[in-house]
Order: sequence, then structure tokens, then C-alpha cells
Amino acid sequence: MDDSTHQNSKFWLIPEFNNLELFRAKAIHHTYTRHSHPGYSIGIIEDGVGGNFYQGSTYLAPPSSIILMNPEEAHTGYAVNDLPLTYRMLYPSANLIQELLEMQVYKFPYFQEAVVQDKTLARNICYLHAVLEKCHDCLEKQSLLVEVFSAVFCRYADTKIKPAKLGNEQRIVSSIKDYLQDNFRSNISLKQLAELTNLNRSYLIRVFRKAVGMPPYTYLNQIRVEQAKHLLMQGAAIADAATAVGMSDQSHLNRHFKRIVRITPGRFRSMSISFKTSEC
Repeated sequence: MDDSTHQNSKFWLIPEFNNLELFRAKAIHHTYTRHSHPGYSIGIIEDGVGGNFYQGSTYLAPPSSIILMNPEEAHTGYAVNDLPLTYRMLYPSANLIQELLEMQVYKFPYFQEAVVQDKTLARNICYLHAVLEKCHDCLEKQSLLVEVFSAVFCRYADTKIKPAKLGNEQRIVSSIKDYLQDNFRSNISLKQLAELTNLNRSYLIRVFRKAVGMPPYTYLNQIRVEQAKHLLMQGAAIADAATAVGMSDQSHLNRHFKRIVRITPGRFRSMSISFKTSEC
């Protein structure tokens, strides 16, 4: 990942996703003159009100608004009333979107609205953006990218995606679960699961979620947390436990451990050791 940070803004590229460009800005007052991007522009306003002139109209975007712009379409951008503006942007290429959604189309999807209100999707876009900045887990990054972009384009562009059906796929779901159980220490990729099952990535995630109630990367992190619990109960250091179960670092384990167990790994370790001592 290549990045450039200047004061209150940061720009970086992710080569593995067709040089996906990402940008975040905190409390800026900058005004952008008319310009366009070669790919799509997908963003979220976190604080302040963003404004832009696009397709002959002026749009105002308050907090939690989602910004959606099509490739090669000129627009401006500014902080309304010159008040601080905090936002995040992703700039996927049209080829990346077609590849991720594995669409068989003769034209690329087209957003009809420049600003939409969808709080759940806005939170998911924000989370995806944060994960792409800091997370090193291949399956989590790739799965989130497919899930979030699928939701964006299905809801707000002329894109249709095959619904998940459970029939023979139950056997496939079992094979994915077995693979994740056997290889949880590895940095598993979505491509590996697609090759294992011969399903396209987007459909694979939907089928697995429908059967298990969670996407593959969440299931994998659940396996890792359970394995970490056993190591922590044996007195392993948190950083060592994180590495042993395939987490990228201690903070990665801490984040998922708290989400699943509701306490920190350190607290869990202390309680386990204390319980063992009191038994004696």
C-alpha cells in the first residue's frame, strides 16, 4: 500500500485492487475546482456538510450522507459555509467493479443519484474504508470490498445480482468451513475460497452468509478467537497468541476478541489464570 499524508488529509493506493485510490480528510476547508475522476467516486461525510455542483445541479451532503459519482463526470467540491469538513472517499476503477461483482454486462453500472441517505450502508462504507487503511487480513479486506460495493451498486445503480439459494450449496458451505478450520493460521484469501468451491466471489459470500449467518471472514475470526482463548488460558502472552492463531498483530486480536467475547484478551487471560489459582 502506497500512501501520502499531509496534515489533515491522507491519500493512498492499494495495488492488489487495481490501484484502488482512497482518501480521507479531517476538518478541512478546501475547495475543489471542476474536475473528474477516471473511475467511480464513492464517499461518506463524517462531519460537516459537503457541497458539490454535479450534472447541472448543486448537492448538499450532511453527516452520514453517501456520495456517488460516475466515471469521467465533472464536478466541484467544497465545505459548505466554509465550516470544517470530515469525509472519506474511495475511487474504484470501472474494471475493478466489474471484476469484484463478476458482472456479465455490456455497459458499466450508472449511479442515478449523487447524494443518498442510507445510514447502515454509510456505516459499512466507513468501516470498509478504515479496514482498507489498517487491516492486513486478506479475506476480511476482499470480502468487505465485495459485500459493500455489491450493496452500493445493487441499491443505487442499475445492477442486478443473483440471489443466494441453498441446495447443493450446503455441501459447499461445509467445505468452506472445514477449509477455514484447517487453515485458520494462514492469511486466507477470497480467491482461494472461490477456487475451492468454483463459485464466484460475490455469490460465495452471499451463500455462506445465508447458511451460517455471517460472512466467511467473520467465521474465520470466530475460529481464531476460540483458538486464542485456549492459548490465553494456558498463560500465553497476548501478542504470541495473536500470531499463533493467524491474526496480524495484538490489536487485530483485541478488536475481534472484544467484539465476540465482550472483554479484552488481557482481561480474559487474567480471569483464567485467577480462576486456575483459586481452584488450587
